[in-house]
Amino acid sequence: MEAGGIETPGEKTVVLSGRAYEFGHMDTMISGASIRVREFPELAAVTDESGDFRLEVPDQALVTPYIESGSGTNIRRPREGEPFEVETHWNEIDLQTFQTDGRDLFNVNFQTPPDFEFEALKALLQVPSGEDGRPLKSVIVTTACARNVRGVDYDTFWLRTPHGVAGATATAEPALPDPVYFNEQVIPDSSLTETSIDGGIIWPVVETGTYTITTTSPTAGFASFTATCAPGRVVNANPPWGAFELVGAGEEPDGGPEFPAGCRVGAVPSAT
Repeated sequence: MEAGGIETPGEKTVVLSGRAYEFGHMDTMISGASIRVREFPELAAVTDESGDFRLEVPDQALVTPYIESGSGTNIRRPREGEPFEVETHWNEIDLQTFQTDGRDLFNVNFQTPPDFEFEALKALLQVPSGEDGRPLKSVIVTTACARNVRGVDYDTFWLRTPHGVAGATATAEPALPDPVYFNEQVIPDSSLTETSIDGGIIWPVVETGTYTITTTSPTAGFASFTATCAPGRVVNANPPWGAFELVGAGEEPDGGPEFPAGCRVGAVPSAT
């Protein structure tokens, strides 16, 4: 059985698949990274040379995928010019908590910061950290992301950068202080009261707990999601998941014709 397979006879599973790439460097996919699941520590997969992974997980279960910190040689493939090697260290990131419900989940991507970006964001947002460099509490990040990056391949996803929807606001339940929104230069900007075209949203200091994140806008509806927080975790519910834009009145945040039940904790982006 391949890495990440579940050996319990007769147990139903679904497949999570996606790509790991560097935050701020969509031309740099992360190979040789370990992908794991908080609720099922025996499960693991390793990203290939394109940064892709495939991991079987139990159906009808809560699953929180994460990428372990690591280092190695990766290939930077700019749109113009020749590919070249870069030595990088990437940092551990959790995704949202998904409720599996009979469907494979695609484009479960990890947008993972290398050290420079990781340390710069912590400093800018004044995130208290321990000796290991991890946050003492937790962080929640997401993107109010446009529907045109749902159900597409990675190259199209990259071409359609920025991914955001401007003019959205986000709240948490249980309540958290107002988030910080990223400006058009992909920098957290405490003067903003809603998303820019970047779409980025961050709560830099979050207590341990399970939070439902809801995003609203006068012009668009968005899926809500669950963030499971604990000391040291950075939860990045990144595109095309997290706070993704819904398509028309047929898609409802709590279920509908294109959604499994309980999609509040992990709706399935369609190819629409």
